[in-house]
Amino acid sequence: MGGRELVLTFKEFELLHFLMRNEGLVLSRDKLLEEVWGYDYEGETRTVDVHIRSLRQKLEDAADLIDTVRGVGYRIRSL
Repeated sequence: MGGRELVLTFKEFELLHFLMRNEGLVLSRDKLLEEVWGYDYEGETRTVDVHIRSLRQKLEDAADLIDTVRGVGYRIRSL
């Protein structure tokens, strides 16, 4: 990021924070919805995908730290 400030929405921040706290673990979309959006969230699991895409765009060169695990979910790679 070159020392630039990263401007995130609240949910983007929560999602990134949860991924970082669980570094290296593959987290399902359902688990991310449960932990980041809350137990009562009744939206689509695609919400996670949209937020991940937005995070990757904002992370620019660091975007490849977020892995998609096909058919399962996402993980943030260890540095």
